[in-house]
Amino acid sequence: MPLPEAVVRVVTGQLLSGKAAETIYKRIVLAAQRNALTGSWQLDFDSFRACGLNGAKARALCLLGAKIGNDPDALEHWRTLEPQALTQEIIRHPGLGPWTAAIIQLFYLGREDVFPQGDRGLQRALSALEQFGSLQQPGYRFDPDRASPYRSYLALYLWQAGERGLLTNDGRLTTTEKGH
Repeated sequence: MPLPEAVVRVVTGQLLSGKAAETIYKRIVLAAQRNALTGSWQLDFDSFRACGLNGAKARALCLLGAKIGNDPDALEHWRTLEPQALTQEIIRHPGLGPWTAAIIQLFYLGREDVFPQGDRGLQRALSALEQFGSLQQPGYRFDPDRASPYRSYLALYLWQAGERGLLTNDGRLTTTEKGH
């Protein structure tokens, strides 16, 4: 997937349920196809809004699209940047922040040492781990940085644990998966 398209997909997925995000992203892709565009980053503001994006996300994607134009390879240099430099480059785009930078690095660039600290699912998982650890050792703190240089795998594992129901709603660990 071209990186501009990855940005559209990541921005679409922010602050939404996975199902809602996927529905909106499919609408965006179809709108781009109907308009014979190279990629969905080329849609206009009204098209993004009609697909279900809020105004702030639509504006952010329009600004990105205007910057890169018709060139799907315009962001390819991102692949060669060091993680901190890439994060700084991404957050220079209005409407794109550290979470977006982390998700792009983790899922679209395959970086192994990314831990999106601001992700709510990961925050809940860390809370559950700390709550569980405090039963054994009062004041226990789980430090994701100890997993470096493989923090991406820790993030993937923790997301999966949350999706499989290994964490309760109140942040406690469970002993079995839901439905098993």
